Amino acid sequence: MAYNINKEIEYKPFIISDINVVELLISLRYKYDENMFLENGSMFYITGAKALNQELVATYVSLDETIKKCNFSDKQLKLIKLVEQGYTHREIEQILKIDNSNVTKSLKTIYKTIVDINLREWRKSTYTNTLGIKTKQCSKCKENLPATNEFFSFDKTNNRFKASCKKCR
Repeated sequence: MAYNINKEIEYKPFIISDINVVELLISLRYKYDENMFLENGSMFYITGAKALNQELVATYVSLDETIKKCNFSDKQLKLIKLVEQGYTHREIEQILKIDNSNVTKSLKTIYKTIVDINLREWRKSTYTNTLGIKTKQCSKCKENLPATNEFFSFDKTNNRFKASCKKCR
């Protein structure tokens, strides 16, 4: 998939709440940082970055953190890595020995998951830090989440939120 990107868009701030932006950021990462995959496993090596603005650097850091929270399989992480390194879908198909339509479908799922997790993290932060909504700890994942019906199911029998969050259930 080829992108025609002009200088104007290269230096605009991006947000990772749009699937197309996530796809663009991952697909074009190899152009911005030739040293992003170091021996020590570091995903982003800022001193190796080409002339990036601070917003784009922060966006890639945020993208990396969101990818970590997605709990992707090794196969999905390999797929992301190949796309970030500039491989085409056809090349990925040959490397991973999977059908091209599966590459496209898998990437769409990955991009959607990243956007969904980013939105979830944004809502968690907004509900607790900005709106001051109380939190409740999930009994399974032990994560402190806003005590709302977005994160917990309501138990009508006991007239309270269930012990485990919706994600764990």
